[in-house]
Amino acid sequence: MKNRILIITLFMALGFVEHNLYGQVANKIDRTQDGQLLGLGAQYNLKSIILEEDRPIVISLPIGYNTSKANYPVLYVLDGLQNIKHTVGTVELLTESGLIPPLIVVGIESLDRTRDLTPSNAGQNVYGGTGNSGIPQSGGAPKFLKFLSDELVPYMDSNYRTHPYRILEGHSLGGLFSVYALMESKDLFDAFIVEAPALWWNKEEMTEKAKTFFKSHESLNKTVYFGIGGGDGWGMRQELTRYVDVVKQNTSKNFRWFHEEVGDEGHMASRLLLNYNGLKFLFSDIKIHEDFIDNFSAKSFLKAEQQLKNKYGELARRPAEEYFNLVSVLIEKGNDLGAISVLKSTSEAYPMYIGLLTYLAKLYEKTNQKDKAIDAYLLGVEVSKQYKLGQEDDLQIEIDRLRKVQD
Repeated sequence: MKNRILIITLFMALGFVEHNLYGQVANKIDRTQDGQLLGLGAQYNLKSIILEEDRPIVISLPIGYNTSKANYPVLYVLDGLQNIKHTVGTVELLTESGLIPPLIVVGIESLDRTRDLTPSNAGQNVYGGTGNSGIPQSGGAPKFLKFLSDELVPYMDSNYRTHPYRILEGHSLGGLFSVYALMESKDLFDAFIVEAPALWWNKEEMTEKAKTFFKSHESLNKTVYFGIGGGDGWGMRQELTRYVDVVKQNTSKNFRWFHEEVGDEGHMASRLLLNYNGLKFLFSDIKIHEDFIDNFSAKSFLKAEQQLKNKYGELARRPAEEYFNLVSVLIEKGNDLGAISVLKSTSEAYPMYIGLLTYLAKLYEKTNQKDKAIDAYLLGVEVSKQYKLGQEDDLQIEIDRLRKVQD
């Protein structure tokens, strides 16, 4: 337990180092490229033959995109101009913490959201009541979905280094469309963040469709977060609950989902929390499970690391706390070689955490691998120089000591 406390304390100190360095790197990234600067991304007009209009999109590339060769999963955000600011900020915070992999964020601007995001034309009685409350331009979701599948996604895949893993996020009518896309084109997106969906639309037709959809899909390899503010009003919370009840009664194999009501947040204020919680849930399988810790082997660990990268991109990593906790458990069990294999992977995932290299060097020395210990310290010197950490002299003292012992 003492070792674990010391390791976690070390992590806390190192966390501040990466936070500062992360900001320095962010300031160097040119997000504008050929597009118009918006602060958090670049705006482009994509000429759509399907929609017969120029559709504005905002593309925000992850930090390090321009200096890497990696491929990145893509998060497509409906009502993009409205939601791009808090989404990009949340993505960068969660990426920095290792809770999600780095993502390309594509904000799809709304020109006529009632047209694009509604799955059916509701000429009258759109709310399920009586009277003439029609919305004549509604029902364009099939065409908009075709725009996504045939034009926008191929455009992103052709012009950017995208990983096959795709996420769709939508709020309100965007949430309604996300549910529609899940059931209408199940191969286009791998995961969905459904925020306060307007499932009241056209007498809750999406819930009726769900009764058939989930029964007919014995297996559905998707991940979906259903979230809504606890203070949301008429036509929202109970309608979402009824949809979720259908999912509960007919849960498909491999379908990973979660439903929650967040605090007392209203319809619009809930977006920030739902985006944060939704992203954490989608990637919650990044965390290390207890049974994996209890039955650790270096081979299975490295295999799991590769599976993580295959699923979410080569820059996917686990939260640093997860690695540190595993290292501490292995050391307590006397498995120093296992701890070394974890620390090697961790130092690659968090290259700016110089303390990882010094700790790795000490374990190498403890296991009589002095050449590897020296190499770890030498790499630490390079990291310290690169990021101006000022630890070169201390690390050189350790290098000289080990070389003297060798002589």
